[in-house]
Amino acid sequence: MFDSPADAADALLAYFERPRVEIVVEALVPAAIFHPAASGIAIGGTRLGGTPDAPAGFVWPRPARPDDPDEIARRGNEDAGREMRAHMALDLPYAFIAQVDLTEAAALGPAASALPSEGRLLFFYDLAIGPWDTGTRVARVIWERSPADALRPLAVPDDLAAAAAREAQERAAIAAEFGDGDEDVDEDAGGGTNYGAPARAMTLRQAWRLPDPHALEIAAMPDFAAVARGESDDPMLQDLFSAYEEALEEFGDRYPAETWQRQQLLGSPMPEQDDPRYDAVVVTGWGKQHLSGEEWLEHRDEVLLKAHDWTLLLQIDIGDWMQARFVEGTIYFLIRRDHLEKHRFDEVVAVYQQT
Repeated sequence: MFDSPADAADALLAYFERPRVEIVVEALVPAAIFHPAASGIAIGGTRLGGTPDAPAGFVWPRPARPDDPDEIARRGNEDAGREMRAHMALDLPYAFIAQVDLTEAAALGPAASALPSEGRLLFFYDLAIGPWDTGTRVARVIWERSPADALRPLAVPDDLAAAAAREAQERAAIAAEFGDGDEDVDEDAGGGTNYGAPARAMTLRQAWRLPDPHALEIAAMPDFAAVARGESDDPMLQDLFSAYEEALEEFGDRYPAETWQRQQLLGSPMPEQDDPRYDAVVVTGWGKQHLSGEEWLEHRDEVLLKAHDWTLLLQIDIGDWMQARFVEGTIYFLIRRDHLEKHRFDEVVAVYQQT
């Protein structure tokens, strides 16, 4: 990531000739990146995990019970299906993911200019079901606008705390059986669960990122997109694309050493598969989780076109959020641009991806 387009241009001269640097710099996208804060947890401040701050009377949200829980459970294998049925039967509240101080975000400039400038965004997610259920039901984003002096840290609902405790005990038992001095296993046993994660104070920083080769911004660059899809054998374009991927790895955007660098507000998503905005288009436009191969070929151009109507709101690396090294996956909170403009955060769609 880069502090500015000028900073990027200077760094990229090691990979491209100046005319090509200009092409790549045009692809840069501003984003607000989370950084661990040196200070402690502050009321109303930006954080990952823990609990949200809200006024008296605030009700911790719960997902609506699905019309057909068995249909969702059948999307996983036998073990996953059994776990999902048990989870849905409990009607538990969402796990709390993050709190974003919008006053802090507004001070960043272009990276967060689409957001409201006051209050906080509270992000909730049903992590036990989300990997199998793309859509609006598994996520809740609340724009909380109470004054800071009316806020207090919420207590975790009793049933959610009990579920977290059960899962923590299961992880501790696994660590006791298989850890045998393995620091990775032991560390996972002390991290978060599907129902919550340790609180971490964070700050927001504006940065400019190179879009991932699978992101929509690259699909909008015809020459790059053709190489990324394996549809071009032009050696000059292939060399340029190879240099682009090398630059991505060099500047930590694709495989950052510190996984908190994947925690991002707005900007271009960092997909683990295809751009998650395609999934948002499919689930809202076709009412299904995935298009078949034939349907994708038939509707591909329509999906790509409509994907431009969507933007990333928040990207969360689950392993970093949970602070458990063996946990994988990314949650993408996505919103239509017109809904963002109207602050319709109730329309957010959540997409989960895992390599």
